[in-house]
Amino acid sequence: MTDPALPISLAELAHQLNQPLAPRRDGLELAVHSAELVKTGDQRGLLLEVRAHTAANPTPQRWRVTLPLGPDDPADPLHDLDPQSFVITCRANLEEWWDMKAHEPHIAAWATLST
Repeated sequence: MTDPALPISLAELAHQLNQPLAPRRDGLELAVHSAELVKTGDQRGLLLEVRAHTAANPTPQRWRVTLPLGPDDPADPLHDLDPQSFVITCRANLEEWWDMKAHEPHIAAWATLST
């Protein structure tokens, strides 16, 4: 069942987010285990449970990543988006978080390392 606020079900979104946009030199593999729509104040986000590893660091790390989706504004409904475009944008943002977390504090703040 699709969440009324999203163009795709959370389970299907988590499944599709496991597909890389393109092969990566670092061998990054991101496995999304769950997705949840969350709200913080007037902002909405997508909370993802992610397991990540690279060729240089093959030991998987577990992360809780919240991708920002913008203001919780009924005039800006996410459910009107094309489902595949939404998946690609979320995956691109997830890969951006991975690449920039060590360099951009505001992007690093999207996630916490789980134990």
